[in-house]
This record gives sequence, C-alpha cells and structure tokens, in this order.
Amino acid sequence: MAYLLSLICMGSVYAIISMGLNLQWGYTGLFNLAVFGMAAAGGYTSAILTTAPAGGRIGGFMLPISVGMLAGAVVAGILGYIIGRITLHLEFGFFAIATLGLGMMIQTILINEGWIGDGVWGIGAIPKPFFHRLNPFQTYLLFSIISFVLMLVVYFILERLVKSPWGRIQMAIKEEEHLTQMLGKDVFSYRMQSLVIGSMVMGLGGALYAHYQAYINPESFNDIMMTFIPLLMVVAGGSGNNKGSIVGAFFIWTAWSTSEIFAGYFPLGAAQLPHVRMLTVGAIIILLLRFRPTGLIGRERAVASSAETEEGEIIQ
Repeated sequence: MAYLLSLICMGSVYAIISMGLNLQWGYTGLFNLAVFGMAAAGGYTSAILTTAPAGGRIGGFMLPISVGMLAGAVVAGILGYIIGRITLHLEFGFFAIATLGLGMMIQTILINEGWIGDGVWGIGAIPKPFFHRLNPFQTYLLFSIISFVLMLVVYFILERLVKSPWGRIQMAIKEEEHLTQMLGKDVFSYRMQSLVIGSMVMGLGGALYAHYQAYINPESFNDIMMTFIPLLMVVAGGSGNNKGSIVGAFFIWTAWSTSEIFAGYFPLGAAQLPHVRMLTVGAIIILLLRFRPTGLIGRERAVASSAETEEGEIIQ
C-alpha cells in the first residue's frame, strides 16, 4: 500500500511538471530545458517559507504549506519571465541551449550561496499537511490525495486555457509562426505568457515534490530527474495533450520506480540500478517511437471539428 501511495504522489508531481513543459513545448513550441531550474525555484521557495528557523540560511517563517506552494509558483513564474526576456528572441536550438545553461546557473547558485538553502547540505524538516496530528501512514495517504487532486486542478485549468482562443493562438504559433504574425498577433507576448504560466506550473510541481520528500538539496533538482524525465513523459503520452502528459508521467514513473526489481538479476545488484533504469526507460521510448510515434494518446486536434473531404469540398 505504501508503494502505491508513493507512485500516486510522485506520479502526480511529475504529471504537474510535465503539463507545464507540455504547455511550453507541446502547444507553443518552446523547447525549454530549464525545467529543473523552475522546479528548484518552486521547491526552495516553499521550503524556505514553511520550515522552522535554522541558522546559516534565510527562512524560518513557518507559513502555511498552501502559502509556500503558491509563492513557489509565483517565484518560478518570475524566473520564467526573466529567462524569457533573455532567450525568447533566439531560434529553436539556441533557445534550448540557452535555457539549459540558465537552469544550470540556478543550480550553481543554490550550491554556492549557502544563505539561500544551506548550499549542498540543503533544507530538511520540510512539513507535510497535518503531519503533527496523523501517523505516518495517514500522512502519506492524505498527501497522495492532495497531490492527485492538485494535479486534477492543474489539468482542468490548463485544459480551459488551451481550448480557448488563447490556446489556439499558441498552437498556431507553433505550427505557423510567420502566418500568425501576419494575422496581427504579438508572437513574443504570447510566447512569454506560455513560458511564464508553464514555469509557474513547474514551480508548483517542484514545491509539491519538496513537501513530499521533506528534504531537498540542489541535486534533488538535477537535469536528469527534473528535465530529461519530464521530457520523456511528454513524449510518451503525446506532445500537445494534457491527458497524455498525465498518462505519460504515471507510465514512465512506474517503469522507472519498478525497474529496481530487475536490478537483482544483475551481478552487481543494486549497484546496477541506475543503468537498469536508463535501459528500461530507453527501451520504452524506442518501442513507443517505433509503434506509437505520436505517444500513447497523441496530439489533440487544434480545431473542434474537421473532416477529410473529397476534392472541392470545404473543410470546416
């Protein structure tokens, strides 16, 4: 039962982060590789605001967890805006490289500036909801429910956004940027909005992760676990589809976490676990690209109704 609750909690965390990335990449075409920086901003902000006083770093405000998580989303959004001002004028590949570098800069700052989060030692004793009143099992059960509900709230909000005229413009920017400009749309502004909103969602996911783990350090938000894995989740579920991000998140995380079962069959046992995990996820991605290149669910149509017609017939 505890293992299932862990899958729900971590699956929900990654689903939230993946939906933020999917908004930027799947709908707007922004290949943002600073996901781990946004998640770290959200996680550290919430941890600083909700933990007890500690020497050597800022914090000790002991604010409610909900306040900390919302603040984490806001700080990540501000960070996304700053990164956008620096990088949004760049082409696709250069934008990806620049965001990766800026994300690594954020991680480096967290490592070297001990007054923020105690450097490499990180922040511990991060509270969970009602953890003083419940036993450990009840705490994890409640946290899994909160995580899943929060994931659904994020999903419904993003669904309303991407199915609105705003969302259709984002998809138009990804498919035909110059045509969208010719229609009088401010492409830079719309991209910035997508980057900021997606970053806020990633920050919220990072804050949820921090409260689940109860301890974070800069390595908790590394580029493999907080950028590469969410990217695989978006690909696995289907880029440009929020449902796909959720399905991909739970699918990849289940495969990642259960791969430790196979490590016991290797000569070095647990020492081979990282390699077994990468091999497992790599094999899944290869099979998906071979048999389901659009992902488990695939991309949603941008238009509500359309039909294939014979020559001369008008497409709705």
